[in-house]
Amino acid sequence: MKKQFKTIQPIKQKGAILVTGLILLLVLTLIGVSGMQNVTLTEKMTSNMRDTHLAFQAAESALTDGEQWLLAQTQQPVGVDTCSAPPCLLWDSSTLGNVSSMSQSWWQTQATSYSSNLYGLTSQPQYVLEEFTFVPYELSPEARAKGQGYHYYKVTAKGSGKQTGSNIILESIFATQYN
Repeated sequence: MKKQFKTIQPIKQKGAILVTGLILLLVLTLIGVSGMQNVTLTEKMTSNMRDTHLAFQAAESALTDGEQWLLAQTQQPVGVDTCSAPPCLLWDSSTLGNVSSMSQSWWQTQATSYSSNLYGLTSQPQYVLEEFTFVPYELSPEARAKGQGYHYYKVTAKGSGKQTGSNIILESIFATQYN
């Protein structure tokens, strides 16, 4: 007996798998490129944040340096209206105006530099001291004339980060006594 085999006709392929595979590969490539762009943007944001923190810490160091200088004085320091030999350590009240809007060259010549050297910054932090006000212990003309009370000073500090565009300016009001 003779076996009969059924012959199967070959199916014509249209290339659907090839097209589907290419589309899937294109989608995966787009996802990869998008992910790389997100990583690059995150890297830039992290770098800017680090730079801002460096500038803030530098300004804070200079602010503390200025406050420590005031604290170390045993007698009331005398402020100046104009500075003939910069940097001047203490300015009279309301002489300078808005210190935060001063130019970089003004800060370089008129401000006092931080007492130590900080590395990794575009410029060393600086501070400016201004007389702010005096509040006597007692509310009488005699107490004011004796100079017994609290002397308030405005301490303004500027810090820079690793890149030139990152500058932070901090201000504090510092009170001390000289009696």
